[in-house]
Amino acid sequence: MAVENKWVDANVAAGKKGNPGIIGPGQVFSLAQTFEVAAADDDGSVYKLGIVGANMIPLKVEWNNDAIAGATSYDLGFYSEAGVAVDKDILMAAHDINAGAAMGSEIDGMHDLPIDKIGKKVYELLGKTLTTKENAYVLAVTANTVGTAAGTISVRASFIQG
Repeated sequence: MAVENKWVDANVAAGKKGNPGIIGPGQVFSLAQTFEVAAADDDGSVYKLGIVGANMIPLKVEWNNDAIAGATSYDLGFYSEAGVAVDKDILMAAHDINAGAAMGSEIDGMHDLPIDKIGKKVYELLGKTLTTKENAYVLAVTANTVGTAAGTISVRASFIQG
């Protein structure tokens, strides 16, 4: 077997500029949101957390929540600013949150992101190109099966400026 000593970024290896969010220290932007789910909320409810630039790279998402009876399918993903689902479960799909997740026992809000997509910009994750991307997307929670009780959900998300 050969000993390797090479750049893993093909652009840098070719002598081109690399994405500073990938090859060097990039500026990190974060948001933290806490919201209430009401017992009367319907399945399919969408809770918009914040606007994320299309060139941002998801770094980490931590999710905590109260125990919410019947809350068996929650997604985390992106909507257009006009409110249209672009990929509502790219980060977390159909996750059962009914048992709750206390501080120190966070749910990884990116557990459904394919490993080969780590380091990709939001617009790339959404299958967009430089010509088809929007300037920003809304990070949102979709409650497919919202549950039968009220409860608190908190989400902390960090993105690298790409």
